[in-house]
Parts: sequence; C-alpha cells; structure tokens
Amino acid sequence: MKNVLFLLLLVSTSTFAQIEHGVLVGIGAGFPLQDSWKQTTWGDESNWSYRHDYKLNSMIGYRFRFLPEQKFFYDLDMTMGFQKMETTKHFPYYESIEDGIYFSKKTDVFDEFVMPISIAASWNWRFTKKFHLGVGIAPTLYVQSQAVFDLSVVAKVGYRLSKRCEFGLSYQYGCFDTLKHFNDGPANGRRGHLSDLMLSVYIPFVTK
Repeated sequence: MKNVLFLLLLVSTSTFAQIEHGVLVGIGAGFPLQDSWKQTTWGDESNWSYRHDYKLNSMIGYRFRFLPEQKFFYDLDMTMGFQKMETTKHFPYYESIEDGIYFSKKTDVFDEFVMPISIAASWNWRFTKKFHLGVGIAPTLYVQSQAVFDLSVVAKVGYRLSKRCEFGLSYQYGCFDTLKHFNDGPANGRRGHLSDLMLSVYIPFVTK
C-alpha cells in the first residue's frame, strides 16, 4: 500500500513539474452567423431575414500547459470574451397604391454586446520545434445578453516565437443553435450558431 501511494505521489509530482502557465490575450473577427429562417409569402411576419456582423471580438484569459516539452502536450484555457455584434433585420412586404403593387423592405439595425466565458481543453502536436497544431472542445457559457450554454469545437495552430511569447490562430465553432435564445425584442425569430477566428498571444509566467 505504501508503495502504491509513493508511486502515485511520484507521478503527480512529475506531472506538476511539467506544467507551464501564463496569460492569454486575443483579438479576432466573427463570421456571418447561419440563420435558418423560412421564406413564406410576402407580408408574412415570419419572413424576416437576418445578417450578422461582428464589430469587435476580443478575449483575455489564462492558460495551463501540461507536458510542454513533449511532442504531444495539452492546453487548458480559461477565457472571457468581449464581442460586439451588429444585426441587420429585413422584412419584405408589398403594398397597393392606386392600381399598382409595390414591393418594399423594412430594415431594422441593432447592436448587441456578447460575453462568453469558456474553458477550452485541447490536444496538441508539435510537428516542428516552433510550430504545433491542436484540436479540442470549449464548453462556453454566454452570460450576456442571455445566459446560454454552448459547446464549441476548436482547431488551432501555434508558433513559439521565444520562451516568453507564443502566437496562436484558432477557429471556434459553436455546435448548438445559440441565437434562438437571444430572441428578445427586435431580434425575435432568428436562429443560428456563433463562430469566430481569433489571433492570440500567450505569455508564459512559468516555463519548463
């Protein structure tokens, strides 16, 4: 029993000794969001069309890297995002003026501030001394403008510039139809997923 406890202590101490961690900051852009609105007839209030654009997309967080000197290593990123999204809403309709029929389009534009908090776990492969590729998952809780849970998949590439600096480019795609929960007020009726492309800088405080 003592031997088993000693072995577990030795393994845990060895793993802890191979942990690198530091601050993570990023800036990026979101992609147009996928809306599944259904076109019916002119004048039908369900016939709203949406176009979404990110005006600002930034992130701050902290990274723990396990087995950083190995060919295969693992990242655990705890991040908070700050995203401003502009939505343009179109509604086509027709009206009859005297003997003619005229087609028109109502437009409504509004902004939203979105704040996601996520914990992303990724598996990484170092294929050169400085470059690595990674894939993972990122459970995400949007706390603004609504409390909504999403599960995102992540793909990334990283470049280690120096011992104290690493650049990364990551793509994150939300698997759930998150936008259907953000349908208060003028946004009523929209659907879609959230995705973004992020350029990040990782600054390790403790390196191995």
